Amino acid sequence: MDRRVRRIIEMLDLESHCRLHVGELARRVGLGSSRLEHLFKSNARISIRDFIRERRLAAAAALLETTEERISVIGYQVGFRDASNFNHAFKRRFGVSPRTYRARLHDDDAAEDTK
Repeated sequence: MDRRVRRIIEMLDLESHCRLHVGELARRVGLGSSRLEHLFKSNARISIRDFIRERRLAAAAALLETTEERISVIGYQVGFRDASNFNHAFKRRFGVSPRTYRARLHDDDAAEDTK
């Protein structure tokens, strides 16, 4: 894998709480935005925007499982600008809304407790 792509992934891991934009990431590794997008996709087999969104959604799912934080706060914490955008992206990825996802986890936990 290209060293610049590895560096971008490292930055995204270290600064997952920040809203990093493609232009800023590209600048940090000395590339233009479109060149970084091409390089990232050819190395990681996913677009950088999809990669970032997947990371955010995975982090949100983990927070929904492990905290009682409000859903809108979780969306903001993982980098979504508004609750509507977060809810839409989450439902598209997991097939259910964040609220339903959390409720199913609690239902599954309750069912396990009764066994």
